[in-house]
Amino acid sequence: MEKVVEIYGFVVSPFTRCTMMTCEAIGVQYKLNVLNVLKKENLQPEYLKLNPIASIPTLVDDDYVLFDSHAMSAYLCNAYAKDDKWYPKEPRLRGTVDQRLYFHNSVIGPAFKNVGKPLLFGQVPDPSLLNELKNALLDLDKLLGDKQFIALDWPTIADCHCSIPAMSAELVLPEFIPPRVSAWLRRCEKALPGYEKVHGPAVEQMKALFSTVDFSKLVASSNL
Repeated sequence: MEKVVEIYGFVVSPFTRCTMMTCEAIGVQYKLNVLNVLKKENLQPEYLKLNPIASIPTLVDDDYVLFDSHAMSAYLCNAYAKDDKWYPKEPRLRGTVDQRLYFHNSVIGPAFKNVGKPLLFGQVPDPSLLNELKNALLDLDKLLGDKQFIALDWPTIADCHCSIPAMSAELVLPEFIPPRVSAWLRRCEKALPGYEKVHGPAVEQMKALFSTVDFSKLVASSNL
């Protein structure tokens, strides 16, 4: 029987999709157990037994439970990847991939989350947060430089992670996306397995969420 891991999360969640993209990249079958955060299903006792801090996503692999999408992606590659191209074992190559993952975790991931999360709960984001997102995208452009992919000369799990907040921001704030980042996203669309499968349903839901806010007015009020 083919290996199947379970992921607890929801498709609009960028961090859930990071894990799904890693599974697609290395060819691991997965089952998505959808949690409705609007109904606070991540605070139910059954879920808190798996993840006591109630974060999303959570990975369950038989009797092993792990949360934080970056730890989950690394674990999946270490445990199930057929080779190490998506997460190299060579220390310097892995170090570069890890650095980009940490950039996603600490900079561009939170920058988009801070703008997108209020929309999920029917609220308007603070205009000042747009400046944080714009700066994060400019930093992403600096890290990318003239490379084809964000960490190495080929796609890695760092691209699976870093591409998601950038492509999400591009939906509503295309003027924030530097040209090199835009070209990289087009390469990711072709090079990352399962890109449309994972992101297609999320894009439609994000468009509906984003349509509730006039981002041009939000940008104007942020003094960018």
